[in-house]
Amino acid sequence: MSKMKCPYHLKWEFNMKKIYLLLSVLVMSFMANVTLAEEPKSDSNRYLLGMGDQIQILVYNEADLSMKIRIDESGKIMYPLIGELQLEGKTPTQVANEIQARLKDGYVNNPMVTVIMLEFGPIYVSGEVKTPGSYEYQPGFTLEKTIAVAGGFTDRADRDDINVRRANGTLLEDVTETEVIYPGDVVIVGQSFF
Repeated sequence: MSKMKCPYHLKWEFNMKKIYLLLSVLVMSFMANVTLAEEPKSDSNRYLLGMGDQIQILVYNEADLSMKIRIDESGKIMYPLIGELQLEGKTPTQVANEIQARLKDGYVNNPMVTVIMLEFGPIYVSGEVKTPGSYEYQPGFTLEKTIAVAGGFTDRADRDDINVRRANGTLLEDVTETEVIYPGDVVIVGQSFF
């Protein structure tokens, strides 16, 4: 024969479940805020957003403030409630922290913001490679990997005459195979005369 619980005992169990759920949500909220505030320890591992990158901004429980964006040549967007927001040259974490701080300033109570990389901007390869063109960037691309993605050198390629034009316009001449390549970079492989 099963025991019946008194109504007060059932009410107490129900309230304890609500308290446990509330505490769980508070702990997860705290952990999300701590995670957003942390920056990567190494500058070499920090990816800076640039033209052509596509990101997704998620604001917990605020569908009107969550969106997908492709960064254009201005590097800026108009974001609801807070206005102009600079994206280019910042890490996704920095963008999330800035949106969170500006929303918290009178617009949304305790906003939780996440910025996710959906797609990197392209890299471009021209000159004496087998298949010049634009290619999807992957983190960790070096000059050597970029040349391989473009099909390798042609027979007329001058392997000592490779330049990289950075997205900001800076030209690096005679770069080595280990040179790191970033979205928006143009790799130019020169032609040999012999």
